Amino acid sequence: MSIQLFGRRVAAGCLVLGLGLAAFAAPASAFVDEVRGGVFAHDPFRSGRESDHADINVEMVFESPAILSWAGKPRPRLGGTLSGSGGTSLVYLDVLGWTFDLGGNVFADFGLGGAIHDGDLNGNVPGKLYFGCRANFHQSGSIGYRITPELSVMASIEHMSNGSLCSKNDGLTNIGVRFGYSF
Repeated sequence: MSIQLFGRRVAAGCLVLGLGLAAFAAPASAFVDEVRGGVFAHDPFRSGRESDHADINVEMVFESPAILSWAGKPRPRLGGTLSGSGGTSLVYLDVLGWTFDLGGNVFADFGLGGAIHDGDLNGNVPGKLYFGCRANFHQSGSIGYRITPELSVMASIEHMSNGSLCSKNDGLTNIGVRFGYSF
């Protein structure tokens, strides 16, 4: 592993850890609506490439800013997914994120924004992922259940891709389970 790649992975790990610590330390008065964290299966829909390990995901969900009230009051979220085995890690800002009550304690949650990752950009080595651009689109979705008004559990999926804006676009999809705590 090169020193540059090692440095990027350390920086990504520190950022994800910092987000997690900040999320759990942030008071409700800091415009943080909810904190989430959990475990994802890393790119499980492809064999070989970067699969077969778990990732840690943390996320802060903010109150909807008044400027976005025209868009259905989306709640922006800042998060990160740290690869557990040397795969691609990422940090993301989903500026648009909505939570919809589906009845009872069940809800659906969707997010759309951008991500920055530490994966490879270009190359031709079989079995490796190449993302083409350092900055990519980020989409997420969850189906959740509110255990209490404050505590929830979610089945979640996230996808990162550049939408074919760069020469390579392998994309990355992670799925898993997360817990949320609402303030």
